[in-house]
Amino acid sequence: MVPPLKPALLIFASISWTWLNPQLSSLDHREHELHAKLSQLPALPAPQPQEHAGFHSGLAPHADSVRWVQLDLGTEHALDSVIVIPAMLGVAEAYGFPQRFRIDASNDPLFAESDTLLDQTSADALPSLAPWCVITKNIKARHIRFTATKLAAQPHQTRRFIFCLGELLVFSQGRNVALHAQVLAPNSVETLPTWSPRHLVDGAYALGLPVQPDEINGNGWHSGISTTTDTTKWVQADLGSPHPIDEIRLIPAHPRDYPERSGFGFPRRFKVEADGKTIFDGTTADFPNPGDTPVAFPTPGLHAQSIRCTATQLWERSGDFVYALAELQAFDAGKNIARESVITSSDDTITPSWSREGLIDGRSSSGVLLDEATWLSDLSQRRQITDELAALEVQRTTALIIAQTRIAWLAVGVFCIAIAIAWLMVVRSRRSRRREMESLRQRISRDLHDDIGSHLGSIRLMSELALRDGSASDSLEEIHRLAGEAAESMRGIIWLVREGDAPPVASLVEAMRQSAAVLLKDTEWQMEAPDGNSATASLEFHRQVFLLFREAAHNIARHAHAAKVRIEVHWKAKRFHLHIEDNGCGFDVAAITAGNGLANLHHRAKVLGGTLQITSSPAAGTRITLEADFS
Repeated sequence: MVPPLKPALLIFASISWTWLNPQLSSLDHREHELHAKLSQLPALPAPQPQEHAGFHSGLAPHADSVRWVQLDLGTEHALDSVIVIPAMLGVAEAYGFPQRFRIDASNDPLFAESDTLLDQTSADALPSLAPWCVITKNIKARHIRFTATKLAAQPHQTRRFIFCLGELLVFSQGRNVALHAQVLAPNSVETLPTWSPRHLVDGAYALGLPVQPDEINGNGWHSGISTTTDTTKWVQADLGSPHPIDEIRLIPAHPRDYPERSGFGFPRRFKVEADGKTIFDGTTADFPNPGDTPVAFPTPGLHAQSIRCTATQLWERSGDFVYALAELQAFDAGKNIARESVITSSDDTITPSWSREGLIDGRSSSGVLLDEATWLSDLSQRRQITDELAALEVQRTTALIIAQTRIAWLAVGVFCIAIAIAWLMVVRSRRSRRREMESLRQRISRDLHDDIGSHLGSIRLMSELALRDGSASDSLEEIHRLAGEAAESMRGIIWLVREGDAPPVASLVEAMRQSAAVLLKDTEWQMEAPDGNSATASLEFHRQVFLLFREAAHNIARHAHAAKVRIEVHWKAKRFHLHIEDNGCGFDVAAITAGNGLANLHHRAKVLGGTLQITSSPAAGTRITLEADFS
């Protein structure tokens, strides 16, 4: 299962995983290819329970104990393929299939010299009922050995290990030459009818018939119905002329209207003859019902024109007895030559789904019969693809974890970069604030030096003159005035230092009001300003406006000889407005060239980024208007 995204990764949800790990793209492409191939292969059929389960090794105390089973094909054969089918017992899964194994071929029964056809000893095989097919071109051999090097644990046991096989097929020139071959198993279990070395080559296995399902209503051939089981009935295929026959095969019927009764109508006892020669005689003992498994009889070297299958003990249907087959096949070099034969029988039951022609139409009761070797090879390829898809899913999970790890590291990296940027911004802001505060301290220092220092110097000079001249009255009055102005300047500067970084504009108005009370104490004045406004401005804005106001008030007190002064302050949407008007003597603005008073006012307005208008004329008073934005 793919692990869930961690919350830290959600910010990267839109990023393609394949961008973070290109391996995912190749894995997805390969998975698409495999699914396309898988769609062209036959599906693994539902497993068919068999009375003959197959071969069972002896018990071993350790999983790495070596056990083997060997086939003697009778003569040397040019091998086309070797196919191993796992055993099934009770449940629809592989029983006792070894985790690691090897398949070898040799002409020496002791395998002193051999060819390894398949080596599955370095990795565990995934459990599956699907066959293992090994293509063996250009190899000739008489003996085939299957060696298990890592056994399976016996179910419900922890210290006993086994290996089991359902069937071992060896195809040469289209024929299973391992059918009923001699089996050598030095360490095996024989518990009939389930387990026996002979069951490894009896042609019965859990995969059923090699069929491509269709919807055609055709079950095969059906005899007449009998009231007793011990009734002889026969069916015969006439090939027209003698033909070499390598194998005769009977396909059991399984009608769709009897879904629970596989091996429908297959006789309990029967015999197979070719031109009167007995090929198989099963008339003395009951033959196990084959279900959906072909019943094959190898006939190498046989030449015959007719094949007769005679039932001597019929199959019980439902209170009556019948004989039925889905197909009769005769193979020569891998080709079914019975397709062109003529069918005769002792009697028949003719219906839309049962007929003589149905015995040689190339179909079972459920679909078209396929070449067994090709069908098993395709199922083996399906298993390989399925195993690779399972491995790809593991690789994809690992690759996805790598991608998620990379995105996690990327998230951590971005987070760290963001923290670093934020920290740098804080450091930069602090440095900027320190520089601003240092600049402000320098300006306040200059203000103290220029303003307070100037007043104190004047006081000292006036006091010396008073002491020298002996007439202290005028000097003391001037000293008193200068001391008051110095104290007011000190209060203003202390207010600026105490207010902080962004004091409210209302505090500036209050400072201006207090300064006016000192500087304009001998003049009637009034100030109009709004109440309760919470707007704030920078400390530098407060400083420049306050000093501009104090400079203007000082000039009025010293030079205007005004009787009344009106001060108006208001602000709106970061726009500050200051208007000062007196009814003093006025002056000619254009004629004023000396002194720093007006120059200081214009300089401070420029620092504020605002506009300053000074309107005055002799005997007409003076009006000063400042407009500036908050900063």
